Amino acid sequence: MEQEELRLPLAQESMTRPAEGNIANGLVWGILISIPLWISVIGWVMGFLH
Repeated sequence: MEQEELRLPLAQESMTRPAEGNIANGLVWGILISIPLWISVIGWVMGFLH
């Protein structure tokens, strides 16, 4: 019983904290990846039009 009582709060904390960190990391990586991707798309469109 003591082990179960100790595990439940730790499980809840480990579930909430990395979720917020993963969302933040996902946004940062998404922005870093999307900027050169959009630059390459714009450059490809400009090259295609010319």
